Amino acid sequence: MITNTFPPRRFGGVTKISFSIAKKLAQRGHHVTVYTTDTGNTERSRLQVEKVAGIEGLHVHYFRNISNLLAFKYRLYTPISCLSTLRRETRSFDIVHFHEYRSLFSIFGSYFARSSRVPYVMQAHGSMPKALPQQKRPPIFVKYVSDALINERVIRRASKVIALNQLEAQAYENAGVEKRKVAVIPNGLDLSQFAKLPPRGQFRKRYGIESRESIILFLARINKVKGLTLLLNAFNGLEKEVDNVRLVIAGPDDGYLGQLKEDIKRLGISDKVLLTGPLYKEAKLEAYVDADAYVLPSSYEVFGLTVIEACACGAPTIVTNRCGVADAIREVGCVVDYDTHQLQSAIHNVVTNAPLREKMRERGPVMVRERYDLEKIIDDLEKLYQTCL
Repeated sequence: MITNTFPPRRFGGVTKISFSIAKKLAQRGHHVTVYTTDTGNTERSRLQVEKVAGIEGLHVHYFRNISNLLAFKYRLYTPISCLSTLRRETRSFDIVHFHEYRSLFSIFGSYFARSSRVPYVMQAHGSMPKALPQQKRPPIFVKYVSDALINERVIRRASKVIALNQLEAQAYENAGVEKRKVAVIPNGLDLSQFAKLPPRGQFRKRYGIESRESIILFLARINKVKGLTLLLNAFNGLEKEVDNVRLVIAGPDDGYLGQLKEDIKRLGISDKVLLTGPLYKEAKLEAYVDADAYVLPSSYEVFGLTVIEACACGAPTIVTNRCGVADAIREVGCVVDYDTHQLQSAIHNVVTNAPLREKMRERGPVMVRERYDLEKIIDDLEKLYQTCL
């Protein structure tokens, strides 16, 4: 497994998914080695771990980034020290699984895999687009050039590529990947983590939120692409129509917290918005369980793991149609256009309609068990690896 970020880093969808997959494969008796970087939880911190560590039955190599600031803030990972290890060890593996696209790891790793005649699988995790809507754009020209010269060659030479949905599958094909190489396998959840949920009321008690207040929860990275401006504008209109509503924004800062605070102050809703910072483990489950509505209004989201977590906890869920899991959520929750009025109306409908909320609470966990059980996802991965071998 090759991934730019890995625990003990505490956030990021790729971080969570690569760890869950690696751990579950190890539990099934596979020998799993992970190559990753020392990118920490802030732009000023690195992971304080041994260079090679044993975690949950995994053999994890942490390679030092030349610049942790570049890695954290700009997603420019520079683990140059991995070269000698890749050159020496790649031939000892049966298969290499990249959780990356457009990275030094994928360029170097794929080269040594090919030269050692080791098949490799590429999983872009939503990073195929060269530019994302509503996001401050990096030098797009650089992406076009690097894709044309290197990255698309790397991905076309993979034995298989993994798409999270049909939208991403089409993106692979647009990059020149043969259709027969594309496998659609969604992200999954280890459902054992949701087998025993905390009782309702714990999150409210922790933050002093009264029982008569409706909690509208956003829980994800604090990043512009997550649609926080849309959410604030929708909530600003909602709180003028509905009494006793509280917007809870939980998650680690991913470069947008300063602007978020300014927008909250500008709208005059500081007394109605709670910023908790990142929530983990039991505290995160408590937030999901107590939420009257969980909202992820992303402008672009190839999957949306927190949406599935919310459903697993029975939280009534609202997403935009730009989320990759929108089709699944239509069965159990609410999907709206990327539009302030539609989002405001959907939240209003959910928080004022108790029977609707209870119906969503019942349907969400069932949908997750049927579609996103990690055990089933690992079954599909093992079959995929066997096909490559």
